[in-house]
Amino acid sequence: MKFRRRKYINDTKLQMKFVSSFVIVCILSSILTSVVFNYLALIKLESLMWSTHINIKSTDELLRPLFININIINLLFVAALLIVTGLWLIRKITGPLYRMQKDIRKIATGDLSAGMTLRQKDELKDIAYELNIMIKSIRDRFAAINEKYADISESVKVLKADAGDMDASAADYKSVLTKIETLEMELNRFKL
Repeated sequence: MKFRRRKYINDTKLQMKFVSSFVIVCILSSILTSVVFNYLALIKLESLMWSTHINIKSTDELLRPLFININIINLLFVAALLIVTGLWLIRKITGPLYRMQKDIRKIATGDLSAGMTLRQKDELKDIAYELNIMIKSIRDRFAAINEKYADISESVKVLKADAGDMDASAADYKSVLTKIETLEMELNRFKL
């Protein structure tokens, strides 16, 4: 059985933005660390080469403090960039989620005229689009039910008016029952 990845809330573009920015930050920081280390190591070695009182046993002893300091600086730099990237990503996600949450609360109160409104560049706009399709479908169903209810209500008024005439009343009664059955079928389409 072959498993395929389904796209629900997974936005591959958003994931690629995050992963690529993380990879780019790591690669650039590694390159920057190597360049700075080599530059500073060459300066230190060159200055010591002309010194007459060198008392070291290996270059490791000379370059280890420099290497440690540069790696600490690199770690702080990468951590700061990752924090900034994380905060940016949280901001890009929470803004649309907050707006969608407000719209969903509005719809939950019964206002089906509302829809999901996101800006063009917002993430999660695919989910908002799908929710708008759902809202439109529910709105159309309720409009159809409302029409059928109005039709039944009108038929009941006619039935009341024709209560004295038995032949007209029986035909109206059958018509009302048919309309009620169609309304029940429409209501049964909703799974509760």
